[in-house]
Amino acid sequence: MKSYRLLLGMMLFTLLLGACAVPPVPAGEMPAAAEQSMPVSAEGPCTSYQESPMLTEKVVAGELPPVAERLPLNPLVVQPYEGIGQYGGEYLGLYDGVRLAEFRAFGYEGLVRWSVDGSEVIPNIAESWEISEDGTAYTFKLREGMRWSDGELFTADDILFWWEQVETNKAIYPNPYSYFVVDGQPATVTKIDDLTVEFRFAAPNGLFLTNLASSYGVRVTQFPEHYLNQFSNLLNPEGVAEMMAADNQTEYGPWWVSRVGSYGQPAEYNDPNRPSLQPWIPTTPYIGAERFTFTRNPYYFKVDPACNQLPYIDLRTWTLATDPEVRLLKTLNGEEYFSERSISQPPNKAVFFEYQETGNYRLIDVINSDLNVMLLHMKLTHPDAVRAQIMQDKNFRIGLSHAMDRQNIIDTVYIGQGEPYQRAPRPESPFYNERLAKEHTEYDVEGANQALDAVLPDKDAEGFRLAPNGERFVFNVLVNQGFRPDWVDVMGIVKLNWEAVGLATNLVVVGDDVWRQRIREEDVDAYVWAGENGTGLLPLVSAGEYAPEAAWGWAAWEAVTLRGVAEPADPVVEPPAELQRQYELTARLRQAIGIEAQTDIMNEILELTADQFYTIGLSLPKGDYRAVNNALRNVPNPVIAGWLYPGPSPANFETFYLDPAAQ
Repeated sequence: MKSYRLLLGMMLFTLLLGACAVPPVPAGEMPAAAEQSMPVSAEGPCTSYQESPMLTEKVVAGELPPVAERLPLNPLVVQPYEGIGQYGGEYLGLYDGVRLAEFRAFGYEGLVRWSVDGSEVIPNIAESWEISEDGTAYTFKLREGMRWSDGELFTADDILFWWEQVETNKAIYPNPYSYFVVDGQPATVTKIDDLTVEFRFAAPNGLFLTNLASSYGVRVTQFPEHYLNQFSNLLNPEGVAEMMAADNQTEYGPWWVSRVGSYGQPAEYNDPNRPSLQPWIPTTPYIGAERFTFTRNPYYFKVDPACNQLPYIDLRTWTLATDPEVRLLKTLNGEEYFSERSISQPPNKAVFFEYQETGNYRLIDVINSDLNVMLLHMKLTHPDAVRAQIMQDKNFRIGLSHAMDRQNIIDTVYIGQGEPYQRAPRPESPFYNERLAKEHTEYDVEGANQALDAVLPDKDAEGFRLAPNGERFVFNVLVNQGFRPDWVDVMGIVKLNWEAVGLATNLVVVGDDVWRQRIREEDVDAYVWAGENGTGLLPLVSAGEYAPEAAWGWAAWEAVTLRGVAEPADPVVEPPAELQRQYELTARLRQAIGIEAQTDIMNEILELTADQFYTIGLSLPKGDYRAVNNALRNVPNPVIAGWLYPGPSPANFETFYLDPAAQ
């Protein structure tokens, strides 16, 4: 058996840290989160532990057992960035009304996790693991004595409950998430004993450990069996029927989502009685609240090197702010202690810089793992066959790309921060492909017209292109202003660019609350989204993203043909031969063992992506930052932002503390 240390370094963000143009890191280099076999104080192994005074009061009152009895036998030791912190205080944040557990700022507690610098996968809820020589079996050892927030033990039974009652419950999920499926066959998850669980696959799953460290991997550890079994339609059918009737619900899946929730859904933290493994836990239902507070988890399983139970901060309070402009103003006013991604964009940097003293915050640098500021995803298997045929024509996509004046957008919206770029790994990634990154990025009106003339040659009296039926062809693009307000400005310029070459364009601007619903509606032809997971070896674990994202009919073919899905979510449409090859390579990549074999497959995927040119990109992200309250300490500078590396969460929010002198 191989220990996990043979796979550490799977994703080498050190490549990124060495290549990015960022200032020197203060207070030494960014440390990885430490994992030690025993908690160690300055004097040696811990013989006792310290806790927050608010918990000591409860121990004295007989409401809690002593801290040593609340911690596992082997707590996870986390090295703070600057030093040992202080207990107490209230961390202020903003909530957009959609997704509290977005994992980049809250909810990142899986079996394993990324180190702060992204250079390795490290222990978290699992204290160790072993991997079979052939990569088909992963065995995880849990922490003895680790407890849920209500004091009940966390064991292998909780992981089996997730697998049997949630992940493979077809009333909730039609199929298990792709991480847990190889060759169309779901994993076999086995409880070896109370503290040991095995994931076994029908074929090698070479990227499984890396995938578990990502934002999607947290699903394994979200479900306390002793509490949630009452909501299982398999374990408590009569009780569930009564609860559903009381809630006026008839379908179990939607009821589960609204009552229990999983993987970041709002209900997940709306029940204050539901036990959790997070550093902070809810005290009241929060959905619909204007302001709500989570309190520290008295059974949290991590400590600092001085044997202090984490987290340092007692309370986390969120204020509802659905409007991006309101969130910006509140952040400038000091009501958000760690500014969120959507407002921390180059267009706002000048105003953030100006109001630092008034808002009592500092600006820190961000190493962005994203590969593009904005991607355009076309619905290539649109239910309207004519529209699908137009968008499937590569000339149409080439014409739209050449019509975009990217440099003008970069200069106007992003104050010169960025460079024209397609969907491709970042330049510092070992998978950088210059052809893919730069193809069709030139602003070329003549070339755009030539390409579009090959698809939509006829025009009306006003110069707009006509569909085959003789009516004006209007291209409808969905823009989520709640997630990224800057995209509205970007697409305003793009609309002018496209209409200058005769393509009538309609921008459908919506908020984050309805965006996911609207992308599926037939009056939408395309939508924009961020291009994520582009640095280091992240392209390996996101290789599937290089296939067209919104071609749901083609994706259904892949699901049925290569993953054995019996009932795909969409009607099957056979994809072009080149894309079939790309899907097959992505399936092979998941099973490949060793970086050399993985690299060969990944490079072929990227070449096929360049050949087909399904997705249109805008710009390589540059100039990223965050505003951090001056009282909030132990925040790394720079911090890494991303998605599969769900930054900044791996920076260890539980070690952040508030310095009273700076408030």
